[in-house]
Amino acid sequence: MVEDIGKIISNGFETYTKNLNICIPFILNFFISILLVVLLASFGFAGIFGSSLSNIGNTKSPEEVVSILLPLIGQNIMEIAIIGLIIVLSVLFIQAYFISGAIGMAIQATESGKSNLSAMMDSGKKNLVNMFLAELLFSLLSLVGIIFIVPGAMNIDISKMLTSENMGAFALLAGGFLLWILYLIILSILLAVFRFALVADNLGPLESLATGLSFFKKNKGEVFLLFVFILVITLVFIIIDQIMGQIPIILMIWPYISFLISLIIISPLTTIWWVRLYMSRTNRKLYFDDLLAHPNELN
Repeated sequence: MVEDIGKIISNGFETYTKNLNICIPFILNFFISILLVVLLASFGFAGIFGSSLSNIGNTKSPEEVVSILLPLIGQNIMEIAIIGLIIVLSVLFIQAYFISGAIGMAIQATESGKSNLSAMMDSGKKNLVNMFLAELLFSLLSLVGIIFIVPGAMNIDISKMLTSENMGAFALLAGGFLLWILYLIILSILLAVFRFALVADNLGPLESLATGLSFFKKNKGEVFLLFVFILVITLVFIIIDQIMGQIPIILMIWPYISFLISLIIISPLTTIWWVRLYMSRTNRKLYFDDLLAHPNELN
C-alpha cells in the first residue's frame, strides 16, 4: 500500500507511541559505545605511555602537563593513530549491530503493529557484518569530500597563522568546508535509505548502496520531503535547545533532558519514518489501525 508523506509521518508516529521499546537499541548503543571507547582508550594509552603518566600527577600547572604530553605524543604518533582507528572501527561494529536491530524492530512494528527485542537481536546478528561494511563504505564516500578543503589547507602558511597574508587561504578553506558540508548533505539524500534497504531486503554492502541510490531515483520527491521534514525538526530542536539552555532555572538539567529527547524520541521516530517510506514504496505490508482509518484507506 502506497502512502503519501503525511500518512507516513502520522502513521509512523502512531507506530512509535505503541512501540516505545524501539528506543532500546539506541540507548544500548550509546552506553555500550561510550564504555567501549573508555576501556580501549584507557588500556591503549596506558600501554603506550606507561610510567610516564605517573609524572603528570606531580605537575602543578596545565603548562607542565602539556610539556610532558607533547613530546610523548610526538614520539608515539603512529601507535596513537592505530589506537584511534581501532576505537573507531570497534564503535562502528557495535553500532552496526544496534542500528540493524533498531531497523529490524521498526520493520516488525510497521508490518504488524508490534515490536519486540527478539527482532532486535535477530536482525542485529543477521545483518551485523553487512551493515558494518556498508557503513565503512558510506564513511569512505563521505571522506571523499575532503578534496574540497585541500586547496585552502595547502595555501595556509602555519608560520603566519594570524597575519593578513593568510586571509585568502582561510577564505578558501572556509569555502571548502562549506562545499564539503553540501556534498555530505547531497550524499545523505542520495543514499538516505541504504541502511533500511539492507535490513529489509537482506542485502550486501554494495547492493544496499546501489539500492539506496536506485530508490532515490524512483522516489526523489518523497525522499527529499522526508529528509527536509526531519532536518526542520532537528533545527527546531536545536533552537529550542539553545533557548532552554539560557534559562537559569533549568540550565543544570536541560542537557540531560535534551539528550533523552534525542535518544529516546527523535532517533527511533526518524528510523520508523524511513522504514515506512521504504516499505510503502516497495509494496510491502503496512500495518494501520482499521478503527482509526478513513473508509477510503480500507479499499
